[in-house]
Amino acid sequence: MSTRLIKGRKSVRLAKIENQNNRQVTFSKRRNGVFKKANELAVMTGAEVGIIVFPPGSKPYSFGHPNVDETIDKYVGEERPPSPSSPGIDDKYVQMFRKANSMTLNTQLNTLQDQLEFAINLKSKLKEKNKNLESQQEWFKGPIEKMNYTEASMLKEGLEDLLLKVKNYGTERGYGYENGKWKAE
Repeated sequence: MSTRLIKGRKSVRLAKIENQNNRQVTFSKRRNGVFKKANELAVMTGAEVGIIVFPPGSKPYSFGHPNVDETIDKYVGEERPPSPSSPGIDDKYVQMFRKANSMTLNTQLNTLQDQLEFAINLKSKLKEKNKNLESQQEWFKGPIEKMNYTEASMLKEGLEDLLLKVKNYGTERGYGYENGKWKAE
C-alpha cells in the first residue's frame, strides 16, 4: 500500500504581496472567488447582493444580483441609521462609484452630442449644396426657346462632349460612326 500525500489548504500570512504580478494574479483569483460566493449566496437564499471592488490604479469591478445598480439604489435610497462599526464609509464608496460612473457617462454623452451636432451641420450643408446644384441644372430642363445665349452655348458644349464620348465608346468596341450612323468595322 502506497502512501499518498494530500495537499490541504495552507494558512496564508495576511500581508501585502510585494511582487506586482503576484499581487494582480491573487487579486483576480480572489475577486472571482468572492463574486462566485456572492452569487451562490444570492441564488441559495434569494438575497440581493452587491459588491464593488476598487483595486489601486485600475477600474472598479462590481457584482450584483439581480443588478448591482438596483441593489445600490435600494441600499442608498433607504433611510437607515449609520452602522456603529463604520459610520459613513459605505456611503463614501457608493458615492465614489456613482461619481466615477456619472463622469464616464457624461463624457460619453458629450462625445455623442458633438458627433450628432457635426452630423446635423453636415446634413444641412449637403442639403444646401444639393439645392444649389439642382437650381443650376434646372435651366436645361425647360424649352430651348426660353434659354438665353449663355445657357444655349453651355447646352451645345455639353451635347458635343456627350457625342464625343459616345463616339469614343463605340470606336473602342469596334464600331465606326459616319454621317450620323454606326457601322460595324
